[in-house]
Formats: sequence, C-alpha cells, structure tokens
Amino acid sequence: MLDPTPFLTLWSLSAPTPLKTDGHAHVWRVCDAQGRPAALKLFQSGKGGSERAAEHWDRAFGSSGLISRLRAAHGDALLFDWAEGAPLGDLSRNGQDDLATSELARLTAALLRAAPNQTRGCAALADHARALRNFTGDSRLSPPEHLEMMRAKALIEVLLSSPERVQPMHGDLHHDNVIGTPGHWTVIDPKVIFGDPHYEPANAFRNPKGAANETLSVARFARMAEVYAYETGLDRARLLDWAAVKCALSICWTLASPTARPPHHDMIRLPRLLSLSRGGPLSSAL
Repeated sequence: MLDPTPFLTLWSLSAPTPLKTDGHAHVWRVCDAQGRPAALKLFQSGKGGSERAAEHWDRAFGSSGLISRLRAAHGDALLFDWAEGAPLGDLSRNGQDDLATSELARLTAALLRAAPNQTRGCAALADHARALRNFTGDSRLSPPEHLEMMRAKALIEVLLSSPERVQPMHGDLHHDNVIGTPGHWTVIDPKVIFGDPHYEPANAFRNPKGAANETLSVARFARMAEVYAYETGLDRARLLDWAAVKCALSICWTLASPTARPPHHDMIRLPRLLSLSRGGPLSSAL
C-alpha cells in the first residue's frame, strides 16, 4: 500500500480509511481540518496517465454540479470532495438493472451536454485504446477468441476513422463510478479522454461488477443501447460498436499481465456484443 502520510500532513488531513489499496492508484477516505470528509487519491510514481488530469476535468465540468470537485492536487496526489451515498451499481446488484441503466443514461447525457469544446489536458481516445489497436494475438486465447479480438480490432479502426464529432469525456462512466441516490448522483474517478462521445457509455455494458449474470445478456445489451440512444440522441448501432470494442480493449489490458488468464465474463460478452455490432463477418478481420 502506498503511504499517504506526506499528503495527510500537507493538507491537514486525518482519520485515513483505506478504500482501495491495489493497482496504480490507491484511495482513502479522510477528514479535513474542519472535520469534513474528503477522498484522497494517490498514484504510483509514473502511473495514472490521463487520470492525473483531474484539474482539467474539474475546470471543464466543475460548474455542472455533476462531478466530485477537486480540492487540491500535488505531485502524485489528488484530493476530492467526498461523494456521499451508495454506488449506482447497487441498483443492478439488487435486481433493478433497468432502473440503473435509465439513471446512468440520463447522467451520461447531462455530462455530454456539459462538455466544453476545448480538449486540452485530455488523452486522445485513439491513444487510450492503443492496446487493442496493437493487438496481434495471444497464446492464451482459443482460435475463436482470437478471431473475435481481431474483429474488434478491425472495428475500432473503422470507428476512429469516422467520428461525427469529438469531445471531452469521463472515459470510464460505469455504475460504480457514480455515487449518491436517484436524482442526486455524483460522478467520480474520471479517466479524462476526448473522442467520439459514443464511447462514453461503452464500459457500462460490462458493469456493474457483482451482477455478472445480468451483465452477460444479449437482451440487456440491446435494451441498454435503446435507452442510451433515447437519452443522449446518439446512434444506437454505434453505441453497440463501441461497447464491443471496449470489451475487447479491457481483455487486452488484462492480458498485458503475463500471468493473467483471459477474463471469463468478458470472453463471454465479446461475441455477444459483436453479434449486435456492425463489425462485419469474421473474415473481414483477417
């Protein structure tokens, strides 16, 4: 676990409670000098990429009232206002997945409307997706799985070459990066990228964790695309294309670890999402 002590001292914080102590960024719930809760996020040195661009994100979206505001930034640390409440993903995990989709789609639409024209400080979606664009194969995948990944790789190049517009996005807007209650949601943990806004809902098709059976359903993917298209005005087919691509991208990120096994649920989701996408026949990816 990373040591938060220097930043506790710097910002007069106390009562650190670890919330996430693995991966490239660790998070604590802390109290400030006035006893108010806050979230301290600390990156491993050199890690975090566009997640470190929270100051740009805060300037771009802070006035919208949709996000957790950034209080301070220094070196490898970010300090955010505390977002009170439960993750939106709890609705899905408690059997209300369609309600969760509706809430998240409305919030996504509001965030896309609030996006500024400028993209300074954001990472390009084409670079964010580099792992899939560079994918050539992996011995841990079966031949059908390899073909599915190559189909997704071909699809992303089509999507990147034909955006209707580009804009700043959260970049990881799934159920558990939204905290609060219906009608009073707060978005946390932005990846801060810019690109085709059809990508913004993509990771929601893979979430929330802990509701795996529900998140594997082709019928659910189709319903989600309809709801997102209605709420955002985005193209339903292109939403499904990006959802398939994001699933393949996440598989690539997992396979970057030489000891990792292909992620079971994503390997189930990918062909189902591709079946709804416009990626074309498998032969076109060869």
